[in-house]
Amino acid sequence: MTKYRIMTFDGGGTLGALSLQLLNRLAQQNPKLISRTNVFSGNSIGSFTALALASGRSPKETLQFFKDKILPAFSVSRPGGPVYNQQLPYSGFIKAVQTFFPPDLLLKDLKRRIVVPAFHLFSPELNRWTPVLFHNFPGSPYLNEKASDVILRSSGAPATQRAYQNYVDGYTVATNPSTASIAFAVGKAKQPLDQIAVLSIGTGEEPTQLRRDTKGWGMVSADNIRPENMKNLPPNWGVLLDRSPNEPLLPFLQIVASGSGYYESMVSSQLLGNRFFRLNPRIPNLSKTDPSVVPTVISIANKTNLQPAIQFIEKNWNIKLSHKSD
Repeated sequence: MTKYRIMTFDGGGTLGALSLQLLNRLAQQNPKLISRTNVFSGNSIGSFTALALASGRSPKETLQFFKDKILPAFSVSRPGGPVYNQQLPYSGFIKAVQTFFPPDLLLKDLKRRIVVPAFHLFSPELNRWTPVLFHNFPGSPYLNEKASDVILRSSGAPATQRAYQNYVDGYTVATNPSTASIAFAVGKAKQPLDQIAVLSIGTGEEPTQLRRDTKGWGMVSADNIRPENMKNLPPNWGVLLDRSPNEPLLPFLQIVASGSGYYESMVSSQLLGNRFFRLNPRIPNLSKTDPSVVPTVISIANKTNLQPAIQFIEKNWNIKLSHKSD
C-alpha cells in the first residue's frame, strides 16, 4: 500500500484556473484528499496553489482568491506584449500574493512538505546562475524563506514579467515538478520508490506544433524590432508573428516550457509506473496571460471525466470518493 503521497501543479498563468477547478471537483468528493497528501509541489502559478494547500488553505478558498485577486493582476497588458517589452505590470500580482499569505509565514511554518522550482540569475556562492528547488524538508537551507517570496521567485516568467529578487520563473527548470518531488521523497524523506504515488495536475495540454521548415532561423531580439518593420519580420525562434492558430508565438520559450512538462511526465511515469497519474485535459491554444480564457478552462475542467483520477486516488490515497456529480 502506498504510504507517501505527492500532489503537483504545473505553471501556466491564467490557465491555473483549470488545475484549481479540477482539484476542487476532486476535493469536493472527499476532503481527505488534501489531508492525506504529504507533499505539495508547484511551479509558477502552481506554486501558489501548492503553498496555499501546504499552509492549510482549502482548494475552494484558493480558487476563489485566484479568481478575485490573482486574475485582475493579469488584466492590464502593455503595448507590444512579449515582442517589445515586459507584457504584464508585476506589482498587482506581487500585492495579491503578499495579501493571501501572512508576511511572517515561512517555509518552516507550513503544515506539509513543499517543492518549488525557480531559477536564480546570480548565485554569489556559485558565482553563476543556477536552478533552485525551494523546499522545507529537514535540513533545508530555505526554511526561513517567506512563503510569498518563494511563490514570486517561481513566477517571474521571462518575456511577460520581470524577475523577482533576481529569480525567474520555475518553468525554466521544470514546468511540471513531479520528478523533483519524487527525488526529494527518496533523498530527503527516505521513502522507497514503491511507497510513493504522485497525482500530477496540469494546466491543459495544447495542440501546439511547428511543422514548417526552420532553415535559416535565428533569434531576433525585441530591441532590434521596430513597429514599421514588423510586417517584414521573417519567421524566427524568438517570435513567430506569421503563424497558424496552433503554432507558438515564442517558439524557443514555449519549447522549453512544453518540452520539460512532457519530459517530466515521461520520467516520473518510468519511475513510478501506475503510481503516477497525470490529470491534464486537452485544451485549445489559449493565452496564459488573458483572464478572459478562464470561463473556457473552467468549463473544460467541469466536463473532464474524473473517473480514472478517482480510481487512482482511491487506490493510492486509501480513501473512498463519493462519485457524486458536481
